[in-house]
Amino acid sequence: MPEKTPKLSPDEPKHDSAQAGTDSPSQEVAAHERPVDEEPTPQPPLDWMDKTLQWGVRVKPGKKGLTVDSLNVGIYGEVPEFWEEQTRMPRGAYPAGGVPPIGYSLRYKHEMWADNAAGLYEEAVQRRWIPATDVPWDTIPSQPDDVQAAMAQICTELSQQANVEIESIGYWMPQMSYGYHEVKLYLATELMDAARHLEVFRKRALINGGGLGLESSGGVNRMILESRGGWSETSLFLHLLRGTFTMTLYRYGEAYATNPADKYIFGRCLQDKSRHLAYGLNHLRYAITHAQDKALIFQRLLAVGEAVLARDLNDPVLSEALAVVMGGGLEGAQVGMGRVRQLMGDFVGQYLRYAEQLGISREQSLSGGLARFF
Repeated sequence: MPEKTPKLSPDEPKHDSAQAGTDSPSQEVAAHERPVDEEPTPQPPLDWMDKTLQWGVRVKPGKKGLTVDSLNVGIYGEVPEFWEEQTRMPRGAYPAGGVPPIGYSLRYKHEMWADNAAGLYEEAVQRRWIPATDVPWDTIPSQPDDVQAAMAQICTELSQQANVEIESIGYWMPQMSYGYHEVKLYLATELMDAARHLEVFRKRALINGGGLGLESSGGVNRMILESRGGWSETSLFLHLLRGTFTMTLYRYGEAYATNPADKYIFGRCLQDKSRHLAYGLNHLRYAITHAQDKALIFQRLLAVGEAVLARDLNDPVLSEALAVVMGGGLEGAQVGMGRVRQLMGDFVGQYLRYAEQLGISREQSLSGGLARFF
């Protein structure tokens, strides 16, 4: 049974729920809808507006448009030898006080700089390509199992090399000070190039009834990934030593391609890798000329790196796969092996020329494992 409502005494006022407690919603809205002029608007101090180190800059686009290099005018083009700031302050910005330091490990210009970095960034942006749609995948014909297996093995090796490049650059970029943004911009494109190479060679291995092959022995891979002496030392292995070898593989891949897809893949990767070496060699030259004893340090590191690469090359998997592809199959593998030796000779010769250009001649002290190809 519902409870009975208690009767009110004659002297007790009636309880009106509409009048008790808080105001109704409409009354609340009305209370807040007061004229604006009843509450004074605070005057913004605008203290930040005069915080600039140089005002009145007008950058004009050139023949190639508004490039990163064209922004280097006035104080904005002053690249210091040492970056004092330990924050994410852009070069030329007005410093804010009290910002906690981040702790970059690379703060000297010679630890990362290359004069061509900004130009290479522009080139990389203009020449980007998309493996999913730019490669004429439908031009890859059905191939014999031996040729397909060999191509898949080459692609496995190249995708593994690209992955190492991604991880290595990804480790060092956060260590680089913001004062040298041209280098950080360029390396972002090299990282993306490496991702594209990993993608395209993985796709090439899987598109034609094959699959991925055997993991490489990986001595050079590990050497690059575990290099912690500095970015210059890592670049020495990544660009001069491994990069020259990879570029030679791309060049021969394009030369011996038997269909438009493979020719396109190796040709575009070769273009990208040439750009990577252009940065690497320019940076290494800058480091040698601006840092004490760098040439001697590089000499000693290359002696170690050459021996590690020679051990990797003693593994017959890659050379045999190259011989099968360049010989047109197992029956032509012997002819293909002669072409592999030519490839290796071209690599070692180019490597020695690059080292000579840097002022770190290696011909007289080249590792025996590589000297046999020269």
